[in-house]
Amino acid sequence: MKYSETPEIVLGEIPEISVPEIQVSYSRDTGKLFPGKINDTQDIADFIRNTFDKNDLELQEQVIVLYLDRANQIIGYYRHSRGAIHSVIADIRIILGVAVKCACLSLIVAHNHPTGSAEPSNPDKHLTEKIKSASLVHDIQLLDHLIITKKGFYSFAESGLLGLEGVKILINKSEQFVSVIEKELADKKTHNKKSIEKLAASFGITDKTEVKELTELAIVQTARQLAHYEGTIRERFDKIVELYNSQVSLSHRTSQSILLQQYSTPA
Repeated sequence: MKYSETPEIVLGEIPEISVPEIQVSYSRDTGKLFPGKINDTQDIADFIRNTFDKNDLELQEQVIVLYLDRANQIIGYYRHSRGAIHSVIADIRIILGVAVKCACLSLIVAHNHPTGSAEPSNPDKHLTEKIKSASLVHDIQLLDHLIITKKGFYSFAESGLLGLEGVKILINKSEQFVSVIEKELADKKTHNKKSIEKLAASFGITDKTEVKELTELAIVQTARQLAHYEGTIRERFDKIVELYNSQVSLSHRTSQSILLQQYSTPA
């Protein structure tokens, strides 16, 4: 059987335009990976210095950007630009474009001074201020701007310039995890046992008992804050009941677990 086809109705002329798909790729240089946990600014400076090819550090200025995730682990680094002996151009739009694409929550900018002097220039300060302001629009935090030389470095954060936090905010992973859970409880974000364990794994926490105990701690601390809420007793009570009803089940209820009292309800 043949079916009649209604011709497509087109209003106006459709221009033939070929629009290319934008793609971002990542490459891993296994010879220059960060060797371990970030403990201080010296670790960052050493890592940045290690990204330079031999003799480049004293040849021409380059801008390197480190992108970090929620657990303040380095997602990767991006060699943004190369310049002359005394100058280099930094395009904030591209720096933030990469930041948004890799879903980072913070970044550290660095560039080298081939002359050997780590003192920041006025253009260095101006650039830092512009990156900080532009990053905040995207809820991304500029932690620090480092000026690297062959034998030393200068940290804007450690020098107290522009209110940058620096790597001092890279606190214990457990504390970070608890902080995130408390925030998501306040935002009423729903979790289950699987999603909590996945979130903990992003902080490098994989022991299920530790995940359970830290989640309980976050719930208890949230309940304590609600108990001291400025509202009426009824309002405080209702908020704690709401928390109790929405808290994640941290383990599976079985007749044996109930018998051994292995199931807890922190709130």
